[in-house]
Amino acid sequence: MLFNFLIINKMLRGEKVNMAKKPEPELPIRVISILVGIMIGCILAYAYQVNLPTLFFEINGYSVVGLLYSLVVFVTIPVLAGFVSALLHPAMAVKNGLYVGFFSGLFNSIIATIKLIYAPALIPSEVYAFSVFAVMSVFIWMILAAAAAVLAQRFYE
Repeated sequence: MLFNFLIINKMLRGEKVNMAKKPEPELPIRVISILVGIMIGCILAYAYQVNLPTLFFEINGYSVVGLLYSLVVFVTIPVLAGFVSALLHPAMAVKNGLYVGFFSGLFNSIIATIKLIYAPALIPSEVYAFSVFAVMSVFIWMILAAAAAVLAQRFYE
């Protein structure tokens, strides 16, 4: 209906109208890019949380090496998700990176908290303290994903 109105409007103004071509619907590329970034972040966060031992065992068992593994994964997941999301839609890179970092970081903190609730020999106050840290880490994931999105936007140009 709107397409026909636009054609009639162009014809009344004397502009040349190509009747054979209808405008193709735009793909919601921003939504797709955000969903792809969130899927990447959530899948990697789930794989990390499920396949590695608990945070307390990493600190006590591996000492510095375990902390480095955790730090590398903690930084790499949001950076990769934000970078891919921004490559798919560079016009809204920072906003997409913020969304991706928020949702994948929230997913990571929920999975980590659930994992610690069922860990043996932990008192509830430790789980609550870790949950507060996990919620704070969501904002760090947002910043990291947005920074990677800006990097991807500059890479795209």
